[in-house]
Amino acid sequence: MEPTILIVKTDSVDSIDEIVALVKEAGFYPKEIVSIRKVDSSCFLTPGKINKLRHLVEGNSIKRIFVYAELKPRQVTCLVKELKVDVVDKVMMILEIFQQHAGSKEALLQIEMARLRHQLPLIREWIRRAKMGELPGFLSMGRYAIDVHYRHIKKRIARLGRELEDLRARRAVEREKRRSAGYMHVAIVGYTNAGKTTLFNTLTNLDKPTGNEMFTTLSAKSYAIRLCNTTFVLVDTIGFIRDIPIDIIESFRAVLEEISSADIIFLVVDGSKNLERLFLELDTSLSILRDVGALGKPLFIMINKIDLLNDVSIEEYRRNVEEYIKKHTVSLIDVIPLSALKRININIIKDSLCRYVQKIAT
Repeated sequence: MEPTILIVKTDSVDSIDEIVALVKEAGFYPKEIVSIRKVDSSCFLTPGKINKLRHLVEGNSIKRIFVYAELKPRQVTCLVKELKVDVVDKVMMILEIFQQHAGSKEALLQIEMARLRHQLPLIREWIRRAKMGELPGFLSMGRYAIDVHYRHIKKRIARLGRELEDLRARRAVEREKRRSAGYMHVAIVGYTNAGKTTLFNTLTNLDKPTGNEMFTTLSAKSYAIRLCNTTFVLVDTIGFIRDIPIDIIESFRAVLEEISSADIIFLVVDGSKNLERLFLELDTSLSILRDVGALGKPLFIMINKIDLLNDVSIEEYRRNVEEYIKKHTVSLIDVIPLSALKRININIIKDSLCRYVQKIAT
């Protein structure tokens, strides 16, 4: 992996393991990690930090730095000018990882849309500075070529928007057909790498790609199963992440609508993590469910990976999670410890789901 320098704000340090994992997923390893308290409005980094970074970049032959924050266009261009390296912010980092895992046309369209929408203000700022003589032409282009490139991107964004709207409309028609047939939709959601697709595979007997990498699933997958005289359509969805940028949320509306239109939510959490970390990820998941209008839906919490719990009472762990969830929503139906990989307590999930359906049918 290529060396890089990672810059994080001090309020993100508690998530440093996750951030480093993201950088490595993008194909780089942090040679140095620099934390900052104060953000400069013009260049993101203060002059003192820029001076320190300049020495680190030159001393380690760094060609690209990662900033785990959403940078403003003027901050990106300022850092490029000062450090003479590529600058990648949080949005572009996540999109690079998405690109590696994109396995469908829909995912590719969504990623391209998010990337172009994020780049457009940056290109506009670069054009402004280039015309003022502060920076060389964008990617060594002349001024005319820059303007043509800018107009091309705007047209491409409009075209991608139309294609994604068509996909959303098609999904909506398919959902309505299934709903008219009496099918119940169950959205499997949760933090990235919690085991959502593994649970989806176990319940459907399919073999969709899984792995320890983040964001293995980028497009919603659905499959019907039959339980207790009811057809359930299980929908596997994109993984959540803390403080996910709005540009990415907007571009993945087609997938998020599968969650907001579901009848039931299966929220999968990683039970191998300590409760403090688990609660942070639960907060993120509940916040996103609230944002897409799905928090009030019937909610089943799936505490996955209990086979990896060491010296911890599973029942006590389950009780702590249940108490925490009840503080945030009244729609909780059940909290079920399980191992999707080892197929532990899978029948309990099915029984609980059937009890709920039979209860609302009476």
